[in-house]
Amino acid sequence: MSHLNSEKAIASNNPTFVNKLALGAGFFCIVFLDKVSEALAIPFYQMTLGVDPFLFSIALTIPIIFSAFLAPWVGHLSDNFSSKFGRRRPFIFISAWLSALIFGLMWMVPEHWSTNAQLLYFFIFSLLFYTVSTFYTVPLTSLSYEITFDSHKRIKVMEMNSYFIKLASLSIQWLYPLATLSIFTSIFFGIKVVGWFIAIVIIGFIGMLPAILIKDQSTELRQRSINKLSIKENIRTIISEPLMRLVFVTVFIQVGLAAYAAKMDYYVLVYYMFDGDIKEGAVWKAVLSMGYAIIAAIYIPIVSWLSRKLGKLKALKLIFMMTAVGGIGKWFIYTPGVQWLLLLDPIFCSAIWTSMTIIIPAIVAEASDKDREKNKVCRAGGFAALHHWIVALSIMFALLISGLTLNIIGFDANLGSSQSLDSLIWMKLILTFGTIIPSVIAVFILTNYQKKHPTL
Repeated sequence: MSHLNSEKAIASNNPTFVNKLALGAGFFCIVFLDKVSEALAIPFYQMTLGVDPFLFSIALTIPIIFSAFLAPWVGHLSDNFSSKFGRRRPFIFISAWLSALIFGLMWMVPEHWSTNAQLLYFFIFSLLFYTVSTFYTVPLTSLSYEITFDSHKRIKVMEMNSYFIKLASLSIQWLYPLATLSIFTSIFFGIKVVGWFIAIVIIGFIGMLPAILIKDQSTELRQRSINKLSIKENIRTIISEPLMRLVFVTVFIQVGLAAYAAKMDYYVLVYYMFDGDIKEGAVWKAVLSMGYAIIAAIYIPIVSWLSRKLGKLKALKLIFMMTAVGGIGKWFIYTPGVQWLLLLDPIFCSAIWTSMTIIIPAIVAEASDKDREKNKVCRAGGFAALHHWIVALSIMFALLISGLTLNIIGFDANLGSSQSLDSLIWMKLILTFGTIIPSVIAVFILTNYQKKHPTL
């Protein structure tokens, strides 16, 4: 039996439904680890407390940058870790509860502090939170690659993960409106209650399920493929894989450039469509996010079928084309007085986010398989880490540039409904053309790559 076939024999090529549910629960938790602090912090710290947009974007991005550069080391550590519980599970269990504790503390900021002191408090706990959560995200993603080495079954695993990801996305934008309910004496009390609920129930209890319910069989794989390379050598080898370079470019285009534009939708909703009413804008942001989550979930089997029928690259290219059309529609959809048109937005623009959770992870796992077959080394943690790295840097770019852009175009949260017309128009232009242009670029890059690699 060849080395690769022996690995397949060890790996769980038939993950059970419980395995898939547990892994999906882990990815449900990952969405909250990645997005919930931003989803609560933007309306709370930036819009309600009125902190400077650029300083706020720095407070959001520095922890993400640190997490990105920490990820390769975490992947290397996870690949070479050995215990009776396996390589991945101890990291997943411990980091789930540590992340929960830190996240709960993140929202205990004293009300009487100055705005700058409150922002510094958020920054410190955000830095701790993203540091610890990296020890969850990278090992869990590695575990998702190793749960099966069968490409078709792996797509099914990614499908299940995607349903949980969309369910989490459906929930997140309702959290701030929940914190503003009249049952809470103040927004400070409401944000504390919501924050600790997320910490204990979602990050702690749900986050630990993969460590408890999935058998980590990669310890046996490690005995057959010990990775003796340094972190730098691992990174160099992984980056040299053509599939990973394509992943880097594609992820940056969507999660960096397009997401930068998408971040303007919250501001367009609040200040352009609802005349500075943060609560009303937050409700419609939640409605829009719910539409994205539901329609993206509907797209899951369609994206999976397209990737198997047409190939991953052709499917991605088709979906980016549809996203470009959706970008054109944004100019007409985001109009005051016709808010229900917002539900047309996800019909055109949510499929690409589904692709980011099905097609892109499948490509990364395939690249890991090719590396394992070629070099006889199990390096899934490194591939998961580099994927996390480019995602984190792309998110950082989107956050930092969006905050800088808001300052440049003249946005001022203290003006409320009195924002200048020019700044509102610029928000809408960025939202529209920031969706169209990256999608067109992605189609061009995918077309060129496909000519060189027609089998993918």
